Amino acid sequence: MIGYLSVKKIDEKHVGGLLVVDESGIPHEFKYTDPIIPNQLQKILYGKSLETYLHVEIISKSLLKKIENKPDIIFTDNPVLIESGENVFFTSSFIPSADETESSPEECVIPYGSSAIRFVSKQQISQEKEEKLKQILDQVDVLEPFQRLEKALEYVCRSSSS
Repeated sequence: MIGYLSVKKIDEKHVGGLLVVDESGIPHEFKYTDPIIPNQLQKILYGKSLETYLHVEIISKSLLKKIENKPDIIFTDNPVLIESGENVFFTSSFIPSADETESSPEECVIPYGSSAIRFVSKQQISQEKEEKLKQILDQVDVLEPFQRLEKALEYVCRSSSS
């Protein structure tokens, strides 16, 4: 099982979702939060840290606790969210330059077609985890479920307005 964690700010509403799929990309579980609209006092008290606090502490961590099908690996499209848990990896596609090297033990770059996928974790990525990431890349398009998740979160925000 593979998890996809995303938190979005849509029309001043903060909403998060966690989609768990199998190796074929078929959804097995989807959890989401009700959209959160911070009040003026919260904006004043938290200042610039409000968004990070909401996205990591309130939304992401609560989603990770609620999930029943615990995935081996959880991908996120937001680097801040790697603070949410041990198996959370920020995932991004890029075209590496000839002199591009891995910059830290918390990061690994795996060739993927004509580009590469960069994985970043809050802790050192073990050889075993890197092999698991390579295996997942061989089986599925790791970025596509983020598109489904984003559409689902937009739907949740629109539905809450009705």
